[in-house]
Amino acid sequence: MAVDKFTVTSLPFALAVIAILAGITATLAIGSAPIILEEGVRFVLTSAWDPQSGSYGILPALLGTLYVSALATLILSLLSLGFVAFTLEYLPARLGEALQGLIFYAAALPTVVYGLWGLDAVAPVVRNMASSLFQGGSPTGQSIMTGAVVLAVMNAPYASLIIGEAYRSIPFTYREALYSLGANGFERFAVSWGFVRGAFAGTILLSFGKCVGETTAVSLVVGNSFNAPLNPFEPGITVSSLIVNYATEAPLYGHMLSALHGAALVMLLMNAVFILAGMKLVGFVSRGGGK
Repeated sequence: MAVDKFTVTSLPFALAVIAILAGITATLAIGSAPIILEEGVRFVLTSAWDPQSGSYGILPALLGTLYVSALATLILSLLSLGFVAFTLEYLPARLGEALQGLIFYAAALPTVVYGLWGLDAVAPVVRNMASSLFQGGSPTGQSIMTGAVVLAVMNAPYASLIIGEAYRSIPFTYREALYSLGANGFERFAVSWGFVRGAFAGTILLSFGKCVGETTAVSLVVGNSFNAPLNPFEPGITVSSLIVNYATEAPLYGHMLSALHGAALVMLLMNAVFILAGMKLVGFVSRGGGK
């Protein structure tokens, strides 16, 4: 089989990307080996994080990551779906395009901007809501719910763009038929939903993967308390914020650095599972499987 010049030229770059990913995974695996060999499954199934005694368990951080990411994904799914339906079915085309441009801008904002916004604007609202509903919660407003709201707002533009592209790919003849029948905006969206639901599910899984790996914004607003509260208005911790908070002092304690490597490896695997599942769904839909 003949190999063209483009293949020969591009192959090293593809191999470089694969080598970098493999190197990152190997680095985390090697770095986490000491704590995994010492703690075993207790590393992910226990709640003890005591550098003085050398006990490390990341269960609260894992549960906090899943809790924050699940709440954020629920909120952003409603935000993104509502935005797409409103801009494509109810707004004039030019105004909808202008809003799409703003969404592109919002998707490109640095995460620290969202984190500071959450700290200054979202946290006080969550604190007041918690005090009125539960007579408790985080006194600063930094909590699981605050982290979820910030993550949702931060990732909703990303999800909206993907869902919007899937919505615009619906054959025009179908939409034309709906207009000819006099269907209103809600009825058109309800019928069109059958074409985009697979893409929506894939996008939500991709967004969940992004939420799992987010660091800066979550670290600023989640509270960084090493526990796993059921009440979303209480402070918690995620794997990424755990790594950020303890990275500077890790070399001073026995296996702490190895524990952080292990936490990063677990987060990498979690990310890979959800992102790959999302990509599979999106690919399935792009081949016509969602119709």
